[in-house]
Amino acid sequence: MAKVEKKYELIDTACGFWFHDHDHVRSPFPKAIQAQLKENAQREYLHWLHNLTATDRADVTDDELVTVFEQLLFAQALELIGDDDDEQVMTIHYPFMPRVGDQVNDARHGPSTVIKRELKKNDDDQLCMVVFLDSAATGAAWQTEFSIQA
Repeated sequence: MAKVEKKYELIDTACGFWFHDHDHVRSPFPKAIQAQLKENAQREYLHWLHNLTATDRADVTDDELVTVFEQLLFAQALELIGDDDDEQVMTIHYPFMPRVGDQVNDARHGPSTVIKRELKKNDDDQLCMVVFLDSAATGAAWQTEFSIQA
């Protein structure tokens, strides 16, 4: 297992990544919850580490540590958000999907703005995100679907 000092470095690095926007990734976590989220996820992560057996400590890799912390980070975010904000819950579950307010440039509809999104199951029982948009060029509403991978 990584040295004890590294566990805090991992926490700071992961939070530094997920709490800020990057070229290819936007933070799914509202600024208002980030301090509490870091504290809660850190507490759960340290509890998880404490409960590892000696064998587990010897076998666990740095990648596994990162994965566990990120899973705890996202789970704690959902607890802090609760069920009242469907949009925010959807953003945390699917951080790489389009969000309300996003601008897109579609070949057929031109520049458009995402105005709504919903989850649904298609006829094959596959989970999809339906994204509703308004075209800036025509004013027409349109929609598209993305398959959600399990």
